[in-house]
Amino acid sequence: MIEACSVDTVRAAEQPLLDAGLGDLLMRRAARGLARECERQLRLTTPDGALRGTTAVLLVGSGNNGGDGLWAGSFLRARGVAVTAVLTGSRVHEDGLAALRAAGGSVLRLSDHDDAAHRRNADLPDSVAAAGPVGVDQAVSLMASAHLVVDAVLGTGASGGLRGAVAELVAAFHDRAPEQGRGTGQRTPRVVACDLVSGVSGDTGEAPEPLLRAHATVTFGAAKTGHVVSPGEQVTGELTVVPIGIEDRLGDAAVHRLEAQDVLAAWPRPGATDTKYSRGVLGVVAGAPSYPGAAIMCTQAAVNAGAGMVRFLGDSTARAMVLARSPEVVCSDDQPWDVHVQAWLAGPGVVGDESQAARVQAVIEAKEPAVLDAGALDAAARSVADARLGPHKVLTPHAGELSQIFEWLHGFGLCDAAVERSDIEAAPLHWAREAARLTGATVLLKGATTVIASPVGDAASSSGAGECLCLSVGDASPWLATAGSGDTLAGILGTVLAHVAEHPQALAGLGDWARGAGRWAAAAALGAGLHALASRVRGESPVPPSVLAENVRAVLTRP
Repeated sequence: MIEACSVDTVRAAEQPLLDAGLGDLLMRRAARGLARECERQLRLTTPDGALRGTTAVLLVGSGNNGGDGLWAGSFLRARGVAVTAVLTGSRVHEDGLAALRAAGGSVLRLSDHDDAAHRRNADLPDSVAAAGPVGVDQAVSLMASAHLVVDAVLGTGASGGLRGAVAELVAAFHDRAPEQGRGTGQRTPRVVACDLVSGVSGDTGEAPEPLLRAHATVTFGAAKTGHVVSPGEQVTGELTVVPIGIEDRLGDAAVHRLEAQDVLAAWPRPGATDTKYSRGVLGVVAGAPSYPGAAIMCTQAAVNAGAGMVRFLGDSTARAMVLARSPEVVCSDDQPWDVHVQAWLAGPGVVGDESQAARVQAVIEAKEPAVLDAGALDAAARSVADARLGPHKVLTPHAGELSQIFEWLHGFGLCDAAVERSDIEAAPLHWAREAARLTGATVLLKGATTVIASPVGDAASSSGAGECLCLSVGDASPWLATAGSGDTLAGILGTVLAHVAEHPQALAGLGDWARGAGRWAAAAALGAGLHALASRVRGESPVPPSVLAENVRAVLTRP
């Protein structure tokens, strides 16, 4: 599991060491870790994995991030790599610059084209002014011809993205990069980010363009929130956390990131004395004459995920279709208050059917935990006008559906304004937190990286936001972007919710944050994690939802 921290948490851990005069020691440790990853990336660019003859370009900013890059460059130069630093700011870390020059590295200064910039250059410190000026076009050519580019422009303290000449440089580099290697046999350089891809928010993952997308990112002390949530995660590449001596001083994580081994280790599995009831009975309200397939996919996924029993409520046509695919499902036309279950799943495919809509409303009002998906989201949002839902109700929108939820809430006077889908996609963690706060429910926001926000966190699991427990799950195949995959996810989620309802301490092994009200967020993350693993059983090939449900069983049978 990755415990990602807020920027302030990492700064607070560093401060006592900085106050003690150990800043240089922390920087050297960080730089050596960065240099090791740079070496590894460079070895990928040569046929024999040797460093000789390789070249690296460092994009160096004014702050400590730039200092890390310069020191790392000095270590690379000592290993025989030809290193050129391009200074992008009006200041530079003096000791790092001296170390690189002493090691034999070259130093250039990125220059703007306008007259004002040239006048400003006259006021540059001698250490920066002494570097030969290089224009954007020349710098792009230098980067394109290198084996490695190191992004050490902006660190975690920056906000608002790249600006000026360096923004122009990065945009021009990305415009040129796709042309390389297209029928020419020419390579593209590997890109390593120092601490964080420049411009990405360390606390929210927001990633305004232009960005220098990294093959790998090396961060220090702890992962940051921006590394494990969208859209920051999609430009981070492979993440390496280098210990620098602050790890024992870190406070609570802002986001808990579940990985494959966490999902497989924590997934509920039956013991010798379990019964179908103790494993969890899941009630399902799904499908309608217009969308009967949703009922089939979510019930099949629940069966394959290991539910002790699945009870499906629907019309005769839907019941017949469900039984044809999964004869173990118990089907009826009962109402939710007529049957006993540990948890509910309601909403997939429920469109234009008054009987199913009434059942959905009954599920929302029931005391049992529930996954509220697709056709249940409208009714769930409307119910908030009367009472908050509670963390045992799990809402599962994608960005478009969450935008609609905010529009409904705004219409009820429960939030200040509606939120556009594009805004949610730009900062999904923020808006998932806000939705959890407003509805009182656990919110699972689907996307390239799934984020889960619970409206409450125990004292031992403070998220850093003060009132919200947050998790993230990634590594899902892009082939999941297809109709029906959400129905399969809903069935998996319902299965684990039913088990946790019967066994409240079942997921406590994940951490103290997975106890109490946090257990519903933990269950949601576990279900999303299994869904992601199932999407990759067959590699990067298409994964139709009907196959995805079968893949769930394949994942759970791994030794």
